[in-house]
Amino acid sequence: MLDKCLNPACSAKFHTLRDGRVFVKEVYVGFDDGGKEHSHKPAYFWLCGACCRTMTVVADKESEVTLIPLVGAVPATSQKPHN
Repeated sequence: MLDKCLNPACSAKFHTLRDGRVFVKEVYVGFDDGGKEHSHKPAYFWLCGACCRTMTVVADKESEVTLIPLVGAVPATSQKPHN
């Protein structure tokens, strides 16, 4: 889950914790090999530096992990260069 940016439109590869942000979300896993129920476990997701400036990771009640835009964020492709 940490090998590439969670954003499917981004091809950034995970190399270091200095770039981007790691998110920990509880996801439903069902039963283990012994038939004992494990309701949830932590799962780790990474957004690269560019993507984490414009979106965040959320998990719903069914443990579906999705990306949502940050309120007021300006997409990287529409940012004007600073002079």
